[in-house]
Amino acid sequence: MKTLSGLSAVFVLAVCNLPATVHAQQNVANDDEAIEEVTVTGTRSRPRSVADSPVAIDSFSETQLDMQPVGDMTENLKNLVPSFTATALTGDASAFVRPVSLRGLPPDETLLLVNSKRRHRGAHLALFGAAMNFGAHPADMGMLPSISFKRVEVLRDGAASQYGSDAIAGVINFILRDDDEGGKLEAQYGQYYEGESAYKIAGWKGFRLGDSGFLNVSAEWSDNEQLVRGIQPPRAQDLIDAGVSGVGADSPYNDGLAQTWGRPENDGVRTAWNMAVSFENDAELYSFGNYASTYGNYRFFFRPPALPGQGVETGHSSLQPLPLDPTDDDNDGVPGSDDDPNSAAEFAGNFCWCDSLTAGYTPFFEGRQTDFASIVGVRGDFGNGILYDLSGSYGMNKHEYKLSNSLSPSYGPESQRDFRTGDIKEADRSVNADFAYPIRSDLNLGFGAEWREENWTAFAGEPQSWIPGPWAEVGNLTNPDTGEPYASPPVGSNGRSGFDGEAADTYSRSNVALYGDLEWDVSDAFLLQFALRWEDFSDFGTTTNGKIAARYSVNDRFTLRGAVSTGFRAPTPGQSNQRVISTTFDVASGRQTQSGTIPPGDPALIPLGGKPLDPEEATNVSVGFSADITDNFSLTFDWYQIDVDDRIIKTDRISVVGVPGFEDADFTAAAFYTNGADTETKGFDIVATWDLDHAGGASTAISLAFNNNTTDLRNLDVVEATGDPIIGDQTLFNIEENLPENRASLSVVHYRDAWQFTFRSNWYDDAFDERDFPDGDLVKAAATVDLEARYRFNDNFTLVGGANNAFDEYPNKTDTRLSNGLEYSRRTPFGYDGGMAYLKGVFEF
Repeated sequence: MKTLSGLSAVFVLAVCNLPATVHAQQNVANDDEAIEEVTVTGTRSRPRSVADSPVAIDSFSETQLDMQPVGDMTENLKNLVPSFTATALTGDASAFVRPVSLRGLPPDETLLLVNSKRRHRGAHLALFGAAMNFGAHPADMGMLPSISFKRVEVLRDGAASQYGSDAIAGVINFILRDDDEGGKLEAQYGQYYEGESAYKIAGWKGFRLGDSGFLNVSAEWSDNEQLVRGIQPPRAQDLIDAGVSGVGADSPYNDGLAQTWGRPENDGVRTAWNMAVSFENDAELYSFGNYASTYGNYRFFFRPPALPGQGVETGHSSLQPLPLDPTDDDNDGVPGSDDDPNSAAEFAGNFCWCDSLTAGYTPFFEGRQTDFASIVGVRGDFGNGILYDLSGSYGMNKHEYKLSNSLSPSYGPESQRDFRTGDIKEADRSVNADFAYPIRSDLNLGFGAEWREENWTAFAGEPQSWIPGPWAEVGNLTNPDTGEPYASPPVGSNGRSGFDGEAADTYSRSNVALYGDLEWDVSDAFLLQFALRWEDFSDFGTTTNGKIAARYSVNDRFTLRGAVSTGFRAPTPGQSNQRVISTTFDVASGRQTQSGTIPPGDPALIPLGGKPLDPEEATNVSVGFSADITDNFSLTFDWYQIDVDDRIIKTDRISVVGVPGFEDADFTAAAFYTNGADTETKGFDIVATWDLDHAGGASTAISLAFNNNTTDLRNLDVVEATGDPIIGDQTLFNIEENLPENRASLSVVHYRDAWQFTFRSNWYDDAFDERDFPDGDLVKAAATVDLEARYRFNDNFTLVGGANNAFDEYPNKTDTRLSNGLEYSRRTPFGYDGGMAYLKGVFEF
């Protein structure tokens, strides 16, 4: 479906030919934007404007967020923040939580706040994925309804000395709506050029509580069909060419493919609330939070049988022959007997799932996610000038997993086909006491204390998903049909084993913190900011971090700013204790293998370099300026360098064959988290904005953003037994080369009477996929274009139409994943979804 490309070209030409005569009258929408430039992130003093901040910070209003084409907050921030990236959803449970990055660092090195309060961590740990996501354990911003935000503030600087662990790359603060009246309803339908549909209905409503209170509630429902962007894998096509029927018939998407590539099918409901009630004693009781329930599914790798005429051993490891009686030690028909030449019993025979699954099979993975958060507090003034904010919070995120259309091969003919593989849950609690004291009009002291607890729980899967079955040891028996030993079948549900009894536990950590910061307006032109934070963790001790930031206004139009800070990120209980077995694709052998993720403190890992995790330590330096070149043209520049020592990285899969302690392992390779290297990330952001007023009251807002970012690894730890780096070359390549070094975005919004037209383009520099290591699979530079037009009929109703990736841009094709049916890189920065047209109706009341 390419017909929209011509309409898009007409749209661009129309916008470019609109009159551009400068006119003195301001557009109302632009005035509204200016009002929203006040921020609260990164300060415990009075709110400051973006220009007055001593570090780089962006503030995006409701209007700016609403102009984004999809409504997914991850995609919105990718369009708005130059150093924020989001790659396509990848495999396993990572198919349900989208990988993101700020300034090239992992998602768990960016702190998420809601109404300036820390958001709880998600339950999911990324087993697979792009460089910045591999092994990360972040909060999940996808559980919040986008329509619930009054604005979003993005602090692009280290802030661990102000907010604690994780705030190395920066802070994203979601400010919820506080309207006490009115509301909005919107419905959107989108269709990809390839035919799949996407639906969303969202709304919010404000209520007045008494004379001085409010309650605002928001809700969102979405439903996205599975995208199909792959081709038939060659092994499946060989079966079809050989006359095997039913290949791909087990696809729940009716695509006829043995393996499906594309954004997973997903749906969900997301809600949020925000409320506050004031009392006569200058105290305010407040509460906010969210509840969400989402579902997604994803197909794993195709498990092919042997081709007709070829030996059965060339088929998948789960489709190998097994003796009907796994206890018949000498194949004489007598269970457990020794050789008896006088026995008249006969061999009971073989069983093979390949006889019934003649077209192979593809496991189908499903995940249901539940998310809940509630924060309750009271804030006010003690009456002596000291402001207080006392609060408590609870946040929970749970994933429930099911694997269908699979096998537990070690159970032979008794195997189930569907499995509950277990659940994981994160439950966080915190208590905060924040205070602010304006010592003088130019000097503000902020201080406080925090107690926080993190709990990560793994729930065991049903027995066949992880317990070895009766056929697990048949490798000790001889197949009389071939005279060779039977192949030992894989243990556990094939594709992803269930969490086992050893993993089924709750792992906890608590910490206390004391912190303070001082903001001093030395003069009208000069601001100094100091911050210091001390924390004591129950599992690894104390850490102290600080920050110094400054802003100097040379004149009314030019301001210098800079900061130096130290930071840290504590390893999560999940990273320290996760144990799971998955099926992965080994590039060297071209076959699927069982791989285990093992807790780093497991004694068996000592020969491989495993040891308990330490916290990451970071140093962040930034220097920049903001300039109002003219009354309607502004420019900001910010250079940064972020050094992370003892960075927590998940290792490559390391062979454990013959390694002491792994003799009875159900897998042949293991990976684990390690403080395996130091990293140096540096780059710069440039943001330029230009507001034009035209004759007749029209106006145009132009924004251009550019980011340069590189990461280098240093001081790699070495495994003493082998002398090899604990982080393999392929992982190093992934971290250093996976993200584009340069990225730019251009946004042009034109307002004319009741019309609004938007042109947006995102450009990505070359990047590399580690799949074709050591050279890397080149992902060529490319740009996507979004187009939108909206018409406001009256104060209540607006109609919006547009196209995301309007010119249907795809990444360049590559052959390194053709063996699995994918023609594109799995790591492309803008995905391989293709174009989507959409129509949205908005009703305000």
